[in-house]
Amino acid sequence: MPNRFFPRPRPTEKVPWLAGLSPKQFMARYWQKKPLLVRNAFSDFEPAVRIDEVLALCTEDTLATRLIRSAPKRRSSRDANWSLTHGPFRRRDLPKVTDPNWTVLVQQVNTVLPAADRFLDAFRFIPEARLDDLMISVAGPGGGIGAHADSYDVFLIQAQGQRRWEIAQNFSPTFIEDLPLKILKTFRAENEWLLNPGDLLYLPPQVAHRGTAVGAGCMTWSVGFRAPGKIALADQAWSQHLDHLEESDWRDPWLQASDQPGEIPEKLLAALTHQVLQTLPDRKALRSAIARVLSEPAPSAVFVAPRPAPTLRGFINAAQQHGIALSPATRLLYVDHEFFINGETLSMPHTVSGNAALRDLSNHRQLSAAQVKRVIQNRSLADCLLQMARAGWIVYH
Repeated sequence: MPNRFFPRPRPTEKVPWLAGLSPKQFMARYWQKKPLLVRNAFSDFEPAVRIDEVLALCTEDTLATRLIRSAPKRRSSRDANWSLTHGPFRRRDLPKVTDPNWTVLVQQVNTVLPAADRFLDAFRFIPEARLDDLMISVAGPGGGIGAHADSYDVFLIQAQGQRRWEIAQNFSPTFIEDLPLKILKTFRAENEWLLNPGDLLYLPPQVAHRGTAVGAGCMTWSVGFRAPGKIALADQAWSQHLDHLEESDWRDPWLQASDQPGEIPEKLLAALTHQVLQTLPDRKALRSAIARVLSEPAPSAVFVAPRPAPTLRGFINAAQQHGIALSPATRLLYVDHEFFINGETLSMPHTVSGNAALRDLSNHRQLSAAQVKRVIQNRSLADCLLQMARAGWIVYH
């Protein structure tokens, strides 16, 4: 990942990767409104991860990986025969960086590489609840995934090599039939740019775009944001709420005999309807359920519990010496005095110092050794952090 660390900017701090705007100005002028191209957004950008290391991730079953090939048709260089293969792959089955018309996409790289998670700090002026992942794509000459439009915001950072980006805000949302990818049938670029290492392109949702690698060794980082649809979110929140309810046995001693067994008795239907209505969450319960959904880690997330499990004394000593940090895949969010981590509500007695420490851990994803020393004597906080450490949700050495 990047050799230099780009810290999370304050809302009014002007930063080069937002074209000299502050996060507050960027959100007001560009977020979900219009694209923004920033030349040399990250000056002297030198990614500390090599292309061969990205390709090595494609051979593991930890992350979702895809290999996309596009063989051009003779009648037009814009047409292609597309193929999509899901990983993991054998290394010998992956193309050489000099081979044309291919690209690999590796999702959720930030959940396995701490440096990738730290790079996302540059964009954490946007609430963590909306942040999805850092995806890395590597492509040979001419490689790409075709013209398409996403339902979410994305920052595209050129990490190595060059990529040509074409975009259009007015387009026909019709896809080529019988393809494993949603590639637009017609696409006419309204703007076109060649991005070099360190350049950044922000695209709001539903801006059609096509990225094409120019030359060998093209690597692009995509910082994507979650955009939960109302039906999907309702389904997840409803499931979260129901998981926290206790089942009760059904009783209907009033049920009567019937000579029409195919008919649902009105009293039975009314009683069952009342039972279901009792499971509906009130506003407070629904807010908590949604918060737990937003804190759920990526499906590919793997948490490694330390062995042997740390004792309280051992954990406190190590944390006071080294500090603690959230594991790259961990999501810790909060609303007022409630904390939610990896799809669960964090149980901890409310104390001023404990709440302040957890807020700092959520906002900065780490607590220094000095910070730990100031708050670790709070027994309820120490027990809470110990359980997080035993689950592999935080690291402390």
